Amino acid sequence: MSSFSEKLKGFLVKPVETFQAHKGESLGVAYQYYIVLFVIFTILYGIVAVVTDMNFMSSTIDALSQVPGMQWVSDFSLFSSFLISFDVFVIYTAFVIGLFSIFLCGLILHCFVLMFDGGNGYVQTIKTVMYAHTPYFILGWIPYVNIIAGIWTLVLLVLGIRELQEFSTGKAVFVVLIPIVLVLIGMILFAVVIASFIGGILGLTGLI
Repeated sequence: MSSFSEKLKGFLVKPVETFQAHKGESLGVAYQYYIVLFVIFTILYGIVAVVTDMNFMSSTIDALSQVPGMQWVSDFSLFSSFLISFDVFVIYTAFVIGLFSIFLCGLILHCFVLMFDGGNGYVQTIKTVMYAHTPYFILGWIPYVNIIAGIWTLVLLVLGIRELQEFSTGKAVFVVLIPIVLVLIGMILFAVVIASFIGGILGLTGLI
């Protein structure tokens, strides 16, 4: 069994060979790998989030303190502890949810695997989802770079589904893209409904 560092490097540099090499690996081992990377990502992301929010809060307070009657907001300490606590709470909650939601994501993706007659089981699909997060956990905490990391993760999802479910590249692409497209359509429809609802309310009140 390869070491953690070798596995990480493999999924980044030689993903096809690495997926093939770990096809027989247990779900427990794959989950341990996922958790270690997830913890590292959460810590790094938390540091960036807190620093970014603190800088934004500091600049906002400086601007507000120049407004007549708003000098009381100049005491940054009044807000910093609350902001840090809020960030820690949100990040911790997201971490706990992520520990379990990965299985739900795998289950949803496996439904589309079954649509294309994938017969290698749910375990292979969930392992693919766990391994495919490698580039995002390594780079996703960096602003703007996280976009590239997200695309990289999608590519690994396609490669993993192809290798572990023994699909063609075309089938693997459809398995990964169809749920993403459905989610986007759902978000658009939701936005349209909300916009229509707000428009109706404003129309009834005579504001538009």
